[in-house]
Amino acid sequence: MIIANPIYDVVFKYLLEDADIARDLLSTILGEEVVHLEFKPQETSTESSEGIKILRLDFKAIIKKKDGTLFKVLIELQKSKQVFDVMRFRRYLGDNYRKENQLVEKDGLAVFRPLPIITIYFLGFLLNNVPSGVIKVKRDYVDVVTEEILGVKDDFVELLTHDSYMIQVGRLPKESRGKLDRVMQIFSPMYQNKADKHLIDFQGDIYDPLVLRMVERLSRAIASDEYRDKMDVEDEIDRIFERELGKKDIVIAQKDKLIDETVKSYEKSKKEVVNANKRTELQKKRTEAEKKRTEKEKKRVEAEKKRTETEKKRTEAEKKRSEVEIQKNMVLQKEIESLKRQLNPG
Repeated sequence: MIIANPIYDVVFKYLLEDADIARDLLSTILGEEVVHLEFKPQETSTESSEGIKILRLDFKAIIKKKDGTLFKVLIELQKSKQVFDVMRFRRYLGDNYRKENQLVEKDGLAVFRPLPIITIYFLGFLLNNVPSGVIKVKRDYVDVVTEEILGVKDDFVELLTHDSYMIQVGRLPKESRGKLDRVMQIFSPMYQNKADKHLIDFQGDIYDPLVLRMVERLSRAIASDEYRDKMDVEDEIDRIFERELGKKDIVIAQKDKLIDETVKSYEKSKKEVVNANKRTELQKKRTEAEKKRTEKEKKRVEAEKKRTETEKKRTEAEKKRSEVEIQKNMVLQKEIESLKRQLNPG
């Protein structure tokens, strides 16, 4: 069956403007019955920045839990075809955390209180580390010391945290494993018409009542020139985005090349500086070693000079002693000659 492709924002929004379809689709995703759904058009927005678009839909819902209790929540649904800075998702979520809901107490007085939040993300891109098509990120109250799951709820905690659902349309399974898969298959790109991506050649289970209603509504959308024109506009926006993204990729590649070259040049200069420092250090060590050798030689020469001077002084002293000894011998010789003459006068 040929229907409009709900991956387009305009078609997706048109599909969920049917309150019954929106209620049953959200019930299927959440796994709990949405008994009342309030869709506020003034809170519906398509944000655009640098060609990146996010479809944002906000609902106030009353959910019936499996134990029969009812609670009111704010459901924030965001849809994007392209991957981008996660801060945009966080900013939109922050807007809802600031909102308050008017409640009427038993005494008839109106009070304003925040609602718990549930977020649902339809992603037209793939998460690198998540292989499943639909995942739920849920909270548990865990005792940090014992690691025991407490199984309790508290309003204070509930209003500061939230459960999230991530739907990767590119990872939706081909084979249906249950109602969720049957319903989600209508968003799967595997049925996209190869000749016209505005169209889906849906081959899923139309015997499911919700799927049948979705198919019938999407069939009416494809018959509308208005929605075809709006899909053409989305295509043009996507082409602009891809073109600008391509330009950015080129700039980034050039920047990466420049950075790589700068890093290599820096590393080369750093290596040259290191080698120059090593050569300087080696030359310094050689100079210091030469200086030490010179000082050592100087000390040796000075020591030798001292030894020579000492030897000279010793020699001079020895010479003086010899001269004194000679003088003594000469005096003694004279005395002997005098005695001889006295003993032999004639």
